Amino acid sequence: MWRNERLKSILLRWLILFLFIIIFLAVFLCDATPLIFTYAKSRAETILLDAANTAVLNVLEKTDTVYSDISNISYNSNGDIKGIEINTNSVNKLKSLISNEISKIVGENDSYIIKIPFGTLLGNEYITGYGPQIKFKMRLTETAILDFESKFIDAGINNVLHQIIINIDINANVLIVGYTKGFMISTSALA
Repeated sequence: MWRNERLKSILLRWLILFLFIIIFLAVFLCDATPLIFTYAKSRAETILLDAANTAVLNVLEKTDTVYSDISNISYNSNGDIKGIEINTNSVNKLKSLISNEISKIVGENDSYIIKIPFGTLLGNEYITGYGPQIKFKMRLTETAILDFESKFIDAGINNVLHQIIINIDINANVLIVGYTKGFMISTSALA
């Protein structure tokens, strides 16, 4: 009889301790979630911008694309420039290839790891950045939207520079355990 009471007491203490730990972790994660997302978003932005830049370089290199492949300059009888036409077939092909390349680069990793110092998670300004690194898994989804822009820039007396700019807008979602949030980043590159 005395033994059963003691066993019940020990089990009750362990149950209370277990519940306390679960409640502590739940409150801790709820408070830390915005901070974890800030770290995850920063890491995701770096990954996506690197992917976009790498994709543009890879596609332009693989296709050996030069200015004359994208635009056609027409001249009048005096040899003066009459107009510049953009080759929509080439532009659409490049948009598709670059978008697919971005998805391929981001999709190479099933998940990404972010590390946050334990002191930072506690939210105290005196221990921010200190302590062991706590690892969190992050999944990243993205959709890249590309657009080409034609721009004329003054380059001196009677001179104009024509640039073709690739504008890349990436809609992304960061998925962390118990938390999903979307954001958008933009970048551009010269074609």
